[in-house]
Amino acid sequence: MRTQIITPKGTAQYPKLRSPEFFDGAEVGYTIQMAFNKEDTEKLLAKLEEELEAAKNASEFKGKKWTNARLGSREDKNGDIVFKFKTKTSYTSKTGEVKQRTIPIFDAKGNPIKGDIGHGSVCRVRFTVSPYHKSAVNCGLTLYLDAVQCIEYKEPGGFNASAFGFDKEEGYDVTKTECIPVPFDAEEEEAEF
Repeated sequence: MRTQIITPKGTAQYPKLRSPEFFDGAEVGYTIQMAFNKEDTEKLLAKLEEELEAAKNASEFKGKKWTNARLGSREDKNGDIVFKFKTKTSYTSKTGEVKQRTIPIFDAKGNPIKGDIGHGSVCRVRFTVSPYHKSAVNCGLTLYLDAVQCIEYKEPGGFNASAFGFDKEEGYDVTKTECIPVPFDAEEEEAEF
């Protein structure tokens, strides 16, 4: 049985949980990249190293060479470790039927979220560790995305005012404005020209 792990809280980078990520025109699938604080990153890397060692000793990989095995992570331009969790957008059932996959996303209280989440959201990810070995240099662990819990929500693709250099000011506040709906069938007087 494959190991399932729930990450600590971290910052989501470029989540694609409702529409797939594409790379060079090919569909990658549903993905989310996560960055954690230094201590949590080290703990997660240590756990993944244990999983890799267990895979190396598994009967299905007996006698295989593991050169530069990947742990489902990479180093970003700042030298921080970022983990990538992914899964295909569809799967084939036992009956041979192709079914669309939906990634379960929950809020901090465990309520389902129907839409997507944005870059910078604080999340936890449940994933399944899956070792692979295609060759001595193409081997390691895939971190299969199972579900996401969003602790602090950021709007998908949304920008906030501070990203453009705006400070908070006194004045109009959209959150305090009530919208008065106007029915579509309201009679309008025709203007004469």
